[in-house]
Amino acid sequence: MDILEKITKLRLERGWSIYKLADEAGLTQSTVSNMFSRKTTPSISTLSQICDAFGLTLSQFFNEDEGVDANEQYVLSMYKKLNTKNKNAVKNLIKNLLD
Repeated sequence: MDILEKITKLRLERGWSIYKLADEAGLTQSTVSNMFSRKTTPSISTLSQICDAFGLTLSQFFNEDEGVDANEQYVLSMYKKLNTKNKNAVKNLIKNLLD
């Protein structure tokens, strides 16, 4: 797996610039820019912050299951953070959208 390629794919799917990715991940723009310009693999700590920005766990990032795209992974990761009341609200919203 090319980690930088996957980060780029996830970033572009969201319409984020490198600056926006850095901002969302709580990293400096130079850290993120240098990572791409020097083609260096990010440290686990940096990758973890980037994954948090995308709403993914490291496990989800490295999961190459093509059956679930990045947007679906993002929605699922956000859903998991909700309390029971809000999870039920989301389920009801989806049900109503499908009816």
